[in-house]
Amino acid sequence: MNPDKRGGAFELTNWGGSNYNAGTVEFRRRFSAGVVFNVNYTFGKAMQDLFVSFRKLDGERTLSPNSITHAFKANWVYELPIGRGQRLLGNVNGIMDRVVGGWAIHGTARVQSGSPVSFGNLRLVGMTRDELQSMLKVRKEPSFVYYLPQDVIDNTIKGNNFSPTSATGYSSQGVPTGRYIAPANSASCVELYAGQCGGTRMTLYGPHFTRFDLSAVKKVKVNERVNVEFRADFLNAFNNINFVLGSAGNNTNSVTNFSSADFGKITAAYQDTSTTNDPGGRLVQLVLRINF
Repeated sequence: MNPDKRGGAFELTNWGGSNYNAGTVEFRRRFSAGVVFNVNYTFGKAMQDLFVSFRKLDGERTLSPNSITHAFKANWVYELPIGRGQRLLGNVNGIMDRVVGGWAIHGTARVQSGSPVSFGNLRLVGMTRDELQSMLKVRKEPSFVYYLPQDVIDNTIKGNNFSPTSATGYSSQGVPTGRYIAPANSASCVELYAGQCGGTRMTLYGPHFTRFDLSAVKKVKVNERVNVEFRADFLNAFNNINFVLGSAGNNTNSVTNFSSADFGKITAAYQDTSTTNDPGGRLVQLVLRINF
């Protein structure tokens, strides 16, 4: 269409848009009798317009890479009813009260469905998108962790490796059979622009996320204005490994290595080393604080 612009052209517009629809249920208890908590659940979906080509100006409506379908979150504080003035050992003397009283359990929890992952412009052979989504599960083997069944992985690698000198058109790895992910182009359809033959950005949800942070807190009262606080924080207390499709450092991820021997492997898990120095696994920290 523009033979002198073979290197590509750039267009900056404000076309398109996005929307987010959700419903949230929340239960709260104000601080009473040593207990306060907040529990909430959100069911949501985010969609956005995806510009494809000047040859297809109406674009596409697709799932946003920031959409989380299910999210359950909670936080709480429970002051143990032990010590002077409490239900248990309420008449102990000052020294014993400093030992058995002033204990509390703090916690936060987050359980949510997986983050969206873009698989790009492709065709599905022998399966639908919903069937592929149902196959996406963490599968642990002695050497690697995978997110798809082995037959889908093997045939996808075969279906994305080609040879112009082969009678079949495929490489020495063989001809794909059964169910697999294939390039958008095929013998019956050659794309002139992205999305003409296959979906421009098929999006699947990755593994779910589960994390509980717990703290055991002990406060010793010095006087009316000062107390000493000792706490043991257990971040990711149950050591849940939250696998990620792509890179743990990305806000959004995509899968493009269909022809690689590493396709189908999970090589990363949640971590946040840029702001909280959180390696992702269980982390225990001890804190001594004077409050005044």
